[in-house]
Amino acid sequence: MTITLVQFQSGFGVPNPSPFCMKAEILLKMSGQDYESTIIADPGKAPKGKLPYIVDGSDTVADTALIRRHLEQKYGCDFDPGLSVADKAVSHALARMTEERFYWTMVYSRWIDETNWPVINKFWFGAMPPVIRNLIPIIARRQVKANLKAHGIGRHDVQDIYGFGADDLAALSAYLNDKQFMFGDIPTSLDATAYPMIANALVEELPGPLLDAAKAHANFQPYIARCQQLWFPEPGG
Repeated sequence: MTITLVQFQSGFGVPNPSPFCMKAEILLKMSGQDYESTIIADPGKAPKGKLPYIVDGSDTVADTALIRRHLEQKYGCDFDPGLSVADKAVSHALARMTEERFYWTMVYSRWIDETNWPVINKFWFGAMPPVIRNLIPIIARRQVKANLKAHGIGRHDVQDIYGFGADDLAALSAYLNDKQFMFGDIPTSLDATAYPMIANALVEELPGPLLDAAKAHANFQPYIARCQQLWFPEPGG
């Protein structure tokens, strides 16, 4: 049976401008299960109001952590082959850092930073009918601001927000060091998390402190190229 992955459209030269949609697709590729991709624009139509999610027979699973658990439990997938218990603990901690703090720095840089907001506005809302094109972005951006404040990162000064992001990128770069993947020669679940975030941080169309911080680490571009070749070798990702 083919699994259906429901996700956003691709864009900005990366397989998906949503790191979580990229992660879900990588997990499916790592699992070896057959899947197909369906693109939708409105996450409000998703089971939990966000993308991605998968449909696997009678199972509908939203959230990449739960998608991973589903693939592990139903198909016996091992996303961390060869890792010790301690390695898995480090992987878990770095993934949480990346998804629970760095991601929100990226959200700020795209949706709140005035340099990038016009680009994001055009990409996500530019094709809407004129009647709603000027209204929906305002509502969406207001909700993002509220989410950032609720998370806590939105309560900080701009310099501090980008400082958090730079610190997280430095930690990922230091851990990667000169290895092929985060834990050596074989990709693991941490690569499924880190690669999409780093690739999205390196999007040239979205300049600013986050892009500068990512470009400061010389080991990121070769790492992105290896992951791209492994998981998205087709032209355009």
